[in-house]
Amino acid sequence: MSRVLVTGASGYLAMQVVKQLVDSGEYIVRGTVRSLENEKKVKPLKELSPKNAKYLLELVEADLMKKETWAE
Repeated sequence: MSRVLVTGASGYLAMQVVKQLVDSGEYIVRGTVRSLENEKKVKPLKELSPKNAKYLLELVEADLMKKETWAE
């Protein structure tokens, strides 16, 4: 199974990409967001991944400006 990383997943274009990848059921999708605590940005992403999806969307916190956040 292919794994895909979508950076800036809460952005408009990235969210469309995430939706297509999740809907296809062919990819394990990991999306990065600046803050997992920003419900306004994270909630729409979580709603893209239904509970019965073959592979659930994994969201991780990562800031391009902070090298230490990319270790995970």
